[in-house]
Amino acid sequence: MIKHVFVGFLNRLNEPDATRWYFRYHSKEVVRYVGPWLRRYETYKSYPLPVEAKRFGAIGGFMTELWYTSVSDFIEAGANFKTYTPPPGGWDLALGPVTIVPAIPSEYFLGRELVPSEKPILRWYRIIKYPEGVSLEDGEKWYLEIYVKEIMKQVGLLKYISHRVLEQPPIKTPWHRVEELWYENMDAWHRAVVDSPPHYSKPPWDKAEPFIDMVSTFVGQKPDIDFLKDNPIIP
Repeated sequence: MIKHVFVGFLNRLNEPDATRWYFRYHSKEVVRYVGPWLRRYETYKSYPLPVEAKRFGAIGGFMTELWYTSVSDFIEAGANFKTYTPPPGGWDLALGPVTIVPAIPSEYFLGRELVPSEKPILRWYRIIKYPEGVSLEDGEKWYLEIYVKEIMKQVGLLKYISHRVLEQPPIKTPWHRVEELWYENMDAWHRAVVDSPPHYSKPPWDKAEPFIDMVSTFVGQKPDIDFLKDNPIIP
């Protein structure tokens, strides 16, 4: 099973108009065009962004995951070849990073057995790639052998998972991984990342922390809307 991931969807558009378009037109067109192939169509509204997250490429808008049983189902559905009603301001302002990953994480670095309680969970959702000029092999070696181990020393980090982008994705994507870091709340994120971060070793390449190219957002544990099951009120 695979996930077609969108981060920062509609983040540069006027929120009331963009949300109305998303609920009234786009989501319904997606369900009509590719609904028979979809297993899930879940959307999360991004939480307000802390100023300190800017250096991690934090953006707002919506984070959306469309789940398909297989790459062949994704190709057969032909989602990228349909004609959709354009959003206010046009598509150039609407889209953020897009990629495709396996639905099951490639690695459970921390918290595999975590069963969230009734209290909210903050998910720091990140799409990453290694800098230009760094080979995938060198990037992965540093990521798995050094970077991940140091991140897991964050105080209050509850869960850390990573999805490696498909080796032969059905759409062109510059990204290498999608990863999630879970915290109890935004205060816990701030303590782990801003106030008392662990020491991070510089990689072999010359790039300031966080050492990789990244776009990130903050969402909850459960989706705000499941467009295959819910009938949200159009704002």
